[in-house]
Amino acid sequence: MNPNRLFFFAVLLAALVGCTPASNQPKSVFESGEMRGAVINPPRQLSDFTLASTTGKPFKLSEHKGQTMLIYFGYRSCPDFCPTTFAELKHVYESLNQPADKLKILFVTIDPERDTLDNLGLYMAAFDDDFIGLRDDTPALQSLLDEFGVVATKRVVGESALSYLMDHTASVFLIDSTGELRMQYLYGTNYRDIVHDLQLILPQT
Repeated sequence: MNPNRLFFFAVLLAALVGCTPASNQPKSVFESGEMRGAVINPPRQLSDFTLASTTGKPFKLSEHKGQTMLIYFGYRSCPDFCPTTFAELKHVYESLNQPADKLKILFVTIDPERDTLDNLGLYMAAFDDDFIGLRDDTPALQSLLDEFGVVATKRVVGESALSYLMDHTASVFLIDSTGELRMQYLYGTNYRDIVHDLQLILPQT
């Protein structure tokens, strides 16, 4: 064959290979369309954070790479959203046979003024002994809320300085095993939908 023609075919083949649609590339479980929660795309790389914990040891995000986390921001005296959400998370955890080595369920208080680690520990234990309460009473807490897009506003309902409610974002967020924010579950999501998603995710961790 003419060397010039051979060169032409080689260039053409390379061009065709380079034009292969990206859709032919394997999709991650988050891109598969099978997830029932709201996928955060692109995933959000979170800043490392360290919070005081009801386990007695500071909780540092980077020390839990390899584990999937469900994280919720609320407060212990919340009259509705928080206890309802954690009742659902209890169902999630039990449905997955309490995989403490693979899944962490975290509650970050947005009301450190009233929520101590002691009473947070009691609150978590009422749902499951493996659930972890987290607390911070410095400006770093607001930075963490901002990173997740969580709003928390004090609403005074009485004359006492402690007579207030916290209006807040009531979503559960999923952090994957790489430490990236990947999913959001709005308040009212059925626990079976979260179980479905975790059954797709956890085998990969």
